[in-house]
Amino acid sequence: MTLPQEPEPQTLPSFPPAPWRMSGAMWMGLFPAPHLPPVPGGLSALLPRHLLVAAIRYLEGDLRYDEFVIASAVRCGFRVGTFIHHIWVDSATSQEGGRSIWGLDKQLAHFQWTEHQVRITSEQGLRVTMAAHPGRRATVPLLMPLPAFTPRRGQLSYAVAPVRLYAGPTQVSLTDWPEVLPTLSTTTTRLALHSPRFRVAVPAPHPINAR
Repeated sequence: MTLPQEPEPQTLPSFPPAPWRMSGAMWMGLFPAPHLPPVPGGLSALLPRHLLVAAIRYLEGDLRYDEFVIASAVRCGFRVGTFIHHIWVDSATSQEGGRSIWGLDKQLAHFQWTEHQVRITSEQGLRVTMAAHPGRRATVPLLMPLPAFTPRRGQLSYAVAPVRLYAGPTQVSLTDWPEVLPTLSTTTTRLALHSPRFRVAVPAPHPINAR
């Protein structure tokens, strides 16, 4: 007799239940790159020569931490989203949840913020400085989905998080970018935005069939 399998938990003892509701601020830029890191089978690049780089502060809500992300825009069939190649956080709780719930190899780092700059460092030798130079135009309210693929337990998972934000154009530069990270064609981009205020509700990821 085969016993029915119990559903996989979507939370950890130190985590609140999904969806995780948070608010904060972010900078992100799309940088040209000569080639991209590999992605799992079933995914294909939407922008084969660009990487998304983002610095995010979750300041209020169910989880509070800083995050630095390097990702690609990808698709799987009719689904589109991002695939994260590298991610650093300053919270052990976020690291635990990222690895157990999302299948993301989150690494710990230290974040030093000023008004328009963040420096990310780690004991493993990471040294990144990201600066944003917002334009004079006022930010505007936006409602947008934030879809993401993750390699959870050897299978692709997918989640779409709705984001409400005030955002405006900016120029983003990476004044420190170590050679161990993916190569960029340029370390400055105007294909960028800054959001001094956003709210997001992040659902638990669910497995999908990659075809």
